[in-house]
Amino acid sequence: MAEEFSGRLRDRIYVERIASVRDALGSAGEEVEQVGEFWAAGEAMGTGPESQGESRSAMPRWRFTLRETNQILPGDQLIWKGRTMEIQSVSIDLRLIPKTIILAKEMR
Repeated sequence: MAEEFSGRLRDRIYVERIASVRDALGSAGEEVEQVGEFWAAGEAMGTGPESQGESRSAMPRWRFTLRETNQILPGDQLIWKGRTMEIQSVSIDLRLIPKTIILAKEMR
């Protein structure tokens, strides 16, 4: 069964976290920390609820399934095939083969 799950993980994703930092003068800034690189299976989820999906500004949503990890948090950025997405939710499925499920929305 594990081989079947591993065979589906064909996409390489990168997860980054934006951290607030201060420079030597005390000015606020942002720094990007790489959380990790993961093999995942991505699938399109449409543009969300019908009321949002029909608007011109609706951005595509994606679902990614990967091996179980507790490193990823909502609000992190996901980079996949040159697209940058904001992670909206992270859940862990412990049935049969433990895995992490990420829902992300593309950013402009």
